[in-house]
Amino acid sequence: MMEHSLIFFVSLGIYHGINPGMGWLFSVSIAMQKESTQKIFTSQIPIAIGHLLSLIVTLILFEALKNIVPLHYTKVFFASILILFGAYKLFDRAHMKWVKMNVGNLDLLIWSFLMASSHGAGLMLIPGFSTHTNHHTALHIFKSGILPLAAHMVGMIIISTTIAFFVYKVIGLKILRTAWVNFDYLWSYALIIGGLFILFA
Repeated sequence: MMEHSLIFFVSLGIYHGINPGMGWLFSVSIAMQKESTQKIFTSQIPIAIGHLLSLIVTLILFEALKNIVPLHYTKVFFASILILFGAYKLFDRAHMKWVKMNVGNLDLLIWSFLMASSHGAGLMLIPGFSTHTNHHTALHIFKSGILPLAAHMVGMIIISTTIAFFVYKVIGLKILRTAWVNFDYLWSYALIIGGLFILFA
């Protein structure tokens, strides 16, 4: 059961790492701005911190509600958020404009937090935790969450760094404009499926 759970968290970490909105595009931008390959690796630190903070805030809210109200109602509540948010993203035609790429580490941290939150990154992890009972202590929840979150972050950082390095060294930003993938639609379907998983798993 633990192995399957870790695979779930690592897989989402890989998926988050692939998404340019989660940070690798900004790593490439900073590396090109500073003309330094090292910036690809150092920029991943604030990106990872912002992403992790977003996950923790979301999961804390989930656990707090789960300990106050019956688990079934908590699942329905968060499943509804996932499905409605996914539907909203699916029909929302507004996209982020990558126009101001000159950012620092604090900007990266804040941006990463906001992007992870707005994309429902933390919500996507809830199905992995939703099979727990509602009788866990806060200490148990904290301990049981460290390994999954660590696995998730490792998967994300490795993939994000690899893509950023490859793009910076081989492809370049010019190609991004002609080989763009619409991750908004992928996120929308993933959120909706995640909500259905919470309801029926």
